[in-house]
Parts: sequence; structure tokens; C-alpha cells
Amino acid sequence: MKKILTLLLLGGISLSCTPRNEQMNVVIIEFEGKRFDNLSLFLSLQDFYSRELISGRSEDGYRWEFHYPDSLYDYISFFQIRDTNVPDTVISRILFYLDLQGDTLRTAGLFFDRPSSLVRARYIGAETHLNVLMLRRGTEDGVLGTVINHRFEIISNVDDQQLISAMKTMTHGYGFRDRLTAEEMLQRDMGFVKRFPNSRAMISLVASGWNLYGTIDNTEKLFNLFTPELQQSFYGRRLNERIRIERERGTAFINQKLTTWDTDELEWIVQDSSRYNLILFSASWCAPCTRQIPLLKEIYRDLGQQIIMTYVSLDDERTVDNWRTKMREHQIPWRSLMVLTREMDRTIREYYAVRGIPTAILVHPHTMQKERLNLWEEADRQLLYELVK
Repeated sequence: MKKILTLLLLGGISLSCTPRNEQMNVVIIEFEGKRFDNLSLFLSLQDFYSRELISGRSEDGYRWEFHYPDSLYDYISFFQIRDTNVPDTVISRILFYLDLQGDTLRTAGLFFDRPSSLVRARYIGAETHLNVLMLRRGTEDGVLGTVINHRFEIISNVDDQQLISAMKTMTHGYGFRDRLTAEEMLQRDMGFVKRFPNSRAMISLVASGWNLYGTIDNTEKLFNLFTPELQQSFYGRRLNERIRIERERGTAFINQKLTTWDTDELEWIVQDSSRYNLILFSASWCAPCTRQIPLLKEIYRDLGQQIIMTYVSLDDERTVDNWRTKMREHQIPWRSLMVLTREMDRTIREYYAVRGIPTAILVHPHTMQKERLNLWEEADRQLLYELVK
């Protein structure tokens, strides 16, 4: 186990280093209506920012087996099955459908039970999406590429509860805000966890989005609904540790220095703690962030004398020049800071629990107490205006 973890932390996994007596898990997929020449099982090991493609085995191109070390199981956030016989700017993956008591589930992000899982699926077509931002396969380079979804309907009786719960999690957005209030999201996700208390897909999402439920007490309520086994899993321990840290740290914004976009000087994120500070996490490649600029300019026009607005760009060394261009093209009048490197990007996302962007945090004067706002929501904008004015 120690050897496996060391390899993970280095950002990659060499299966040739797996001990010969390592217990292996297997995923078996039997396709009907379409054959493949090369398929791999994609493992997303979220907390180590690493990925692994496990080559599949097949004699006829229809029945595929994927064997992976059981020691990785606890660290997997989701599985995908991908066709690797494509250029490195193309993601060709299997998109599964499942009709479950009238509820149509649809996702490429899966989870499977251990030690084995068997799925039978019938081909129903393909869909192609162009100009999708992705990482070039085998690198950390961001490129615009193509996503091909090979659509398959699951036709066998599915006994794998990890698979069912993962498909429901991804299809219906459990663990995602989706324009819900924190309380609405809590009640929705509590209902899901009560039904699937052993869902590994769900606990990995909650562990990365622990801040979406309004208060740390709400997050703990959700955590307590998972089975003891999951609470002691890697993501369960991570979530429990986050709850502990937040209780010790309280609700105050912890300040730190980042680089300014135009002068490359270091400045505190909260530069004047005697005023309200609206911290806006964004990036040049984030289309919703760009769409939000007119709304932010309206807020700046109305409240710019009473509040300090600050962009925190999550662009790293690959796209930081794009962020500088965006600041000039859109004539952004408020402060703008940058993380600059992939390492700092990961640190900032973890430190401030930035799961998706745009994300806004309002820091109160003097106390440095913080609260998250969804600026797309009229109620949150109204609260902002009432507090500041």
C-alpha cells in the first residue's frame, strides 16, 4: 500500500510495479451491436490529481474485461470506459443508459462494486461534441478537442448498487448545487444518502463539495448518514477531517497573498478588512464566468464605493496570458489576482473549497466572517445589496 500511495503522489501509477500477489478487481462489460478494437478503464483518482488508463482484454471486441488493483479502490472518485484508438485530442467514451422503474439514468461517470461487476449493454447510437476544453491525453496541456459518446442501454438486471447509485448521482446532480439553496440541496442530498448510504460516488462528491450545504453542521448531518464503512473510507476520512478543521477555524476568511495581474506584485486577497470584500473566483477558460461579467459590472457600478471586489483567477501557467487579455478586452475595473501555477491552483481550490466557478465569497468587515453567494440568484444579490448599503 505504501508503494502504491507513493506512486500516486508522484502523479502517475505504473501497474508494472503492482505486487504479484496484489488482489485484482474486475469489471466485465458485454456489448451488443458494436465492437471495439481498443478499450480502457479510466480511473479518476481525484485527490491525487492523477488518472490511470487500464487496458482492457477482449477476444472478440464485444466482451471486455478490465482488471485493476484493489489497493486503488478506496481512492477512485469515478470510472469511465474509453475507446483509446483515437487521436490524443479526442475523448471517445461509453455513455450508459439505464431505465430504473421509469427513471432514465444517463452518464459516463460510473462506479463499480468490488471485487467484480458484470454489465450487459446494447448499442443505441453515438453523439459528437466539438470544441470541448480538455487535457491532451498523456499530458497536462489544455486543448480544444472532440468528445464522442457511444451510447449504450444497459439490458441486464443490475445487482451492483455502486453502479446504480453512481448513475443516479451523476444523472440527477446529487452533490451539485444546480441553482438550489443550501437548505434545499441539503434536504435533497440527505434523501439520496438515506436511500444509498454506501454510495462511494456520492461520498467522493460530498468530500469535494462539503461547503455547499450552508453550515458545517449541515455537512456533518449529511456525513453521519453514510455507513460506518464509508465514514472510514479515504473520502469519508477526508470529509470528517474537513469538518474538524472548519470547526477549529470557524467561519473567518483566512487571508493570503497572490500576484496582481498587471504588476506581478504580491497583494493580500483581502486588502482592507474594514470594508466588505467580494472575492470572485474565475478563469479565462470558464464560459459561465465570462457570461457573468455584465452582472458583475452592474454590481460594481452600484456598490463599487462601498465594497472591494477582487477577482482570483484560477488560470495557471498554461492560460495566464489569456486571463491578462480578458482583463484588457473586458476593461475590468476591479482588482484582479492570479494563482499562476497548477500547484497554487490546487492549493487555492482546496483552501477555499472552490469546487466550481464562478464562485463568490463575501467577507464581512472587521470580523472577516465569510459567506458564499450565488450571484446568479436574485435573492443572494438582494442580500448583498442590503448588507453593503
